[in-house]
Amino acid sequence: MALNLSNIKKAYFDKLFLVQNDTTATATTTSVSSNNSTPPSKIKPRVLLLDKYTTPIISMCYTQSELLANNIILIELLQYYHDLSSMKHLDCIIYIKPCQESVNDLRQELHNPHYGQYKLFLNNCIHKNQLESIAEADEYEVITKVIEIFQDYQIVNDNLYLVDTISSKQDVNPVLSESEKLISLLLALKKNPIIRYESNSIDLKRLSSELLYQINSNSNNNLFDDLNRYSDSPPLLLLLDRKNDPITPLITPWTYQSMIHEFLTIEKNIVHMTSDESSTNSNNSGNKNSQIILSDENDPFYKESMYLNYGDLTDKFQKYVEKYKSETKQSSIDNLKTTNLSELKKILTKFPEFKKFSTNVLTHLNLISEIDKQITIQDLWDIGELQQAIACGLDNQQNLKERVLLVLNNTTNSNKRVSTINKIKLILLYSYRYNTPNDVSLFLQKLNDPTLTQPLPSSSQIQLIKRFKTLFGSNSIIDQQKLQNQNQNQGLTNIFANKKIDLNNLFNRNNPSHTVSDNIYLQYTPRLNEILAGLINPQPQSHQDGSLGLATLVPDKVKQQYGVHASDESVQDIIIYIKGGVTYEESRLIYELSESNKRINLIIGGDGILNSEMWLQKLYSMVTKFSDEPGHSHRASEDSHINRQTQLRDIL
Repeated sequence: MALNLSNIKKAYFDKLFLVQNDTTATATTTSVSSNNSTPPSKIKPRVLLLDKYTTPIISMCYTQSELLANNIILIELLQYYHDLSSMKHLDCIIYIKPCQESVNDLRQELHNPHYGQYKLFLNNCIHKNQLESIAEADEYEVITKVIEIFQDYQIVNDNLYLVDTISSKQDVNPVLSESEKLISLLLALKKNPIIRYESNSIDLKRLSSELLYQINSNSNNNLFDDLNRYSDSPPLLLLLDRKNDPITPLITPWTYQSMIHEFLTIEKNIVHMTSDESSTNSNNSGNKNSQIILSDENDPFYKESMYLNYGDLTDKFQKYVEKYKSETKQSSIDNLKTTNLSELKKILTKFPEFKKFSTNVLTHLNLISEIDKQITIQDLWDIGELQQAIACGLDNQQNLKERVLLVLNNTTNSNKRVSTINKIKLILLYSYRYNTPNDVSLFLQKLNDPTLTQPLPSSSQIQLIKRFKTLFGSNSIIDQQKLQNQNQNQGLTNIFANKKIDLNNLFNRNNPSHTVSDNIYLQYTPRLNEILAGLINPQPQSHQDGSLGLATLVPDKVKQQYGVHASDESVQDIIIYIKGGVTYEESRLIYELSESNKRINLIIGGDGILNSEMWLQKLYSMVTKFSDEPGHSHRASEDSHINRQTQLRDIL
């Protein structure tokens, strides 16, 4: 079974909104035959009642048109149960997260029901005591069906999911909440995986232990029984820590979806544009604010272009505009005058399509125009090339140092004053790449010069630059091993030459199966590529988890099915989760790997989707935290907040 999130989304839409003639559906069924469903035209109007957790899930998965087509005429929030209007002639679909907060709101609604009959859908497993409390509150017996579906996450693309960080008032253990969301994803995908996590991450150790505990516990409820029965090899849940790759979010992306997020920010598949942005090259200057919904399902141009680099994107958009001009010319007023009635009818029926076509062209024109504007304003043709050169070691260190100084002195070829943020990103990349504190001190001196930098960097930004190498330079087991090899094989005087070779290996540039892009702006490959290469195509004697810095946990059912050496099996299905945030560039990498190797099924997700600004804000917070907690006391402080239940599960 391929790992396709769109298939899950469609199956759950049928489950939620199609009326089934057979009422014996079971709770764990995730696909519904449309042959047993009642046509929407024969379904009476219904109300959809959501909570704050399922609202973004529904909004990202389904359009208003789809809901209306299935006679959902009203959407309300359960938390406002006291303000609902009584409409007993309407039935209600309730779709909530089975947390105590939403269960309490549901109980209040059931004490005074505003609608006729209720069908209750839960986006994750519900506890027995919660179900009993709902049954006690249903004194009018208005609930006709209770079904668990597993959708406690947001679907962004076919291969990209988001575990939202919204927490309920009763959440005392964020690790437990995070693991429950990942459990729902595994159940939706029907996978019982081996768990591999980066062994140097305390956060991932806690999360993986909780996941293993829940998988083994839920096996008693038969939820994870036989999920792998059609798989020759066990699936893999790969848990990664963003702190082990702090540079990928800092590098300016050059593909369409990533650039939109970098310059405009995509929030729940929506881009908010101001009047200046949305009216670019348009006469509609009266718009103050506008929302652009990005959907790879409903926008063919976006689906075909989301992973294109900027050059290919502009070429494709030019052809798209020419196609629009050609089709609209055929339907012009002059052509209408000379067209016979049958042809006229065909043209008129296409008018709504032309309107949709026109709107779509204008949408992408606005997006691409704003991207182009930001590239020019930020001088990213030069800055982006320098970022790639530093990250990939495309030039010797002295030349790169001089180029960084040119930027800090505002004496580049373009003679443009580079923004403070872009200067900081260059310094961070350089400090991560090279172990030369004197160079960083010189850069800081230039950065703090008010005649060269406006605005001046904040104290948190300065602290980040000073501590970046210390905090993140040795986080990665892979990086540590490579650096040790450098020091053993050559003296410190030759560390630069060795580091260049090792970092090229880190980015997997010498792998014959890897196609190096000729585009200077696409030379960098996220560290994820190295890890996946080691898992998918392990080298002899190097496939052990230790060489990749990974630890392994194997659920009981997987051991029973595949034996004690289950972790040695070849990998076909990989579910990736990056704690600390994933990037759209890593999603693109997953897409390209899947396209080039149809044997491998990959999806990726995280607890956020980062751009460089978001990641920098997280970095500032990390530095402040480390500054406030000298030494390693922060670790003890964190441990003191872990409740006894989690400690017990760590031991187990």
